[in-house]
Amino acid sequence: MLDSIYAFLARLGYAHPIHPTEVHMPIGLVVGAFIFAWIALLFQRPRLAQTAYHCIVLAFIWLFPTVLFGVMDWQHYYAGAMPFPIKMKLILAPVLLVLLVGAVLLGRGGGAESKAVLTSYGLCFLVVVILGYFGGQLVYGVQGPSLPDELKAGARLFAAHCSSCHPQGGNIINPDLPLKDSPQLADPNVFVAFIRNPKMPDGSAGSMPAFPPAQISDREAESLYEYVVQTMGYPTRK
Repeated sequence: MLDSIYAFLARLGYAHPIHPTEVHMPIGLVVGAFIFAWIALLFQRPRLAQTAYHCIVLAFIWLFPTVLFGVMDWQHYYAGAMPFPIKMKLILAPVLLVLLVGAVLLGRGGGAESKAVLTSYGLCFLVVVILGYFGGQLVYGVQGPSLPDELKAGARLFAAHCSSCHPQGGNIINPDLPLKDSPQLADPNVFVAFIRNPKMPDGSAGSMPAFPPAQISDREAESLYEYVVQTMGYPTRK
């Protein structure tokens, strides 16, 4: 059922995760609520306090589809694997939900001049900042030493599509099949064919999603290949 949803979206031309399209809404609304509340308090602007409250209410509402799509992406793209950033996001998401409930209830009865209301907004702000940090780790990974210019494009592709499941060339879903020892790295054509239609060694479908040309072009795939083999090594490469 889940794979059919992503297959349908791919046929429509959307081959990306869904969660990133939604996550900016609750984060932006919480940040807006925090800023509006402080301005309302400093300059005694009750209407801005009301605006801050409306932002918090909308953030609370939008959190539900954001979490739903996040879980869907996690199952589809990561096969339920639990790298540290995902563990933290799974912990922080319900924390944010509780804080937003408290902020909605507190804000309903008092404006930004209430220290309790402002504190609740501040705690929500802190949690979304931390969530954004771990989301950034999933997307970009941990930045290493500077790379030659010819490898930077591949590094960006690896960070965007591969680093979460293959940190440092490993494999968090199947530890016995690390990326850096993969036979698919012996030849760039084999590598490109594999990412187009990834299969397990026994020929069965694995948990790795396919990357069609609309998502990673052949030229980009070659850049990705060069980055992997030159930074992680492949001893049998000729």
